[in-house]
Amino acid sequence: MNDPFEIFRSHSPAIETSQAIDENRFIEKFSIKAKFSYSIDSKGGSGRLIWHYENNQDEIDIFSPFNTQVAKIIYSSHDKRIIDANGKILSGDDFDRYIQSLFGKNISPDLFRNLITNHVDRIKNLRKDENQLNRATHFYNDEWNILINAFKTQDGYTVPSKISITQGTFNFNFIVEEIINIAGK
Repeated sequence: MNDPFEIFRSHSPAIETSQAIDENRFIEKFSIKAKFSYSIDSKGGSGRLIWHYENNQDEIDIFSPFNTQVAKIIYSSHDKRIIDANGKILSGDDFDRYIQSLFGKNISPDLFRNLITNHVDRIKNLRKDENQLNRATHFYNDEWNILINAFKTQDGYTVPSKISITQGTFNFNFIVEEIINIAGK
């Protein structure tokens, strides 16, 4: 059986782009295809997702490893809901419980979006360490330890392409496979 975390264990931090990185370019909208894996207390899972972000709203389609849609997340400051595989709509506390059941932890789309859109300053009490090309690759606060292992660039915008987030025995790994669309200022 293949280890879903092997790519993170065997990969040293690297920039997957020859273009210069400008941390002051903010991404206003994006569409990406990604895969993820998670574990908590030696149990976990994996899957794929297609994430569209525009006009301060996230739409995330989550798929099993066998490409069956598991859920659709719609997330903004005024709307937070999940449509599960059976068409049931979950919101409020049900939203948080469903996220917890999917990933073993109530992990918000805000965390990843703020990393992808270059708005890390919006993550509460975040500290960072910088290394290659003066790009921050390690972030941490009282809640999360975040390591960015690689970046991808398209149309002059750079996004983290391999993100590992840990908290105690919880690990979540996120790999951007394809940038479908990206725009910003």
